[in-house]
Amino acid sequence: YYHGEASGQESPSAVEEVLPEAANAIQPEKCAPEAGHLVFAENQKGVSFESILGRYLQGAKKIMLTDPYIRMFYQIRNLIEFMELVVRIKPEDDETEVHLVTVKDEFKGGSQEESFEKIKTACGAAGVQFSWEYCENTAIHARHIVTDSGWKILLDRGLDIFQHYEMNDAFALNNRLQQFRSCKAFEITYIREK
Repeated sequence: YYHGEASGQESPSAVEEVLPEAANAIQPEKCAPEAGHLVFAENQKGVSFESILGRYLQGAKKIMLTDPYIRMFYQIRNLIEFMELVVRIKPEDDETEVHLVTVKDEFKGGSQEESFEKIKTACGAAGVQFSWEYCENTAIHARHIVTDSGWKILLDRGLDIFQHYEMNDAFALNNRLQQFRSCKAFEITYIREK
């Protein structure tokens, strides 16, 4: 379900519909990015970071991701998959910076920091400079991406859009290919700032 800037109000039942065309409607290679709003249904498949974010991140040299919930292993895995997308879409000879604003895990902060260091090392070798900061205000809730190319992407669930799947099954396609995963119900809004 897609809302462009000039669209009217969505009907209450629209959120509950299964919307397979939404993921296909935003393939990076098919159309230029435009401001709007997308709604995805519970258990919908065919969704990936590339299909919902790729064309909005292309050309950005600086990307800021704000998500207070990058603490648990699966959340950190979502982050590395986001970073993999940035590596794939940036021109090979270009450098891109990704800065994360999050909240430090009060129980496993050392493990969280270690994971971020590993991401920094891995992505640095591919021309993506990763940095992070911990917001002392644990009340931050808004999750969004801001690019220096003029896009602000509001993510109501942050990067946590996929249902649980078996991460240790090397033969499961949903382990490596996001489009085979069931997603949680979520919404995403694209705002052109420049």
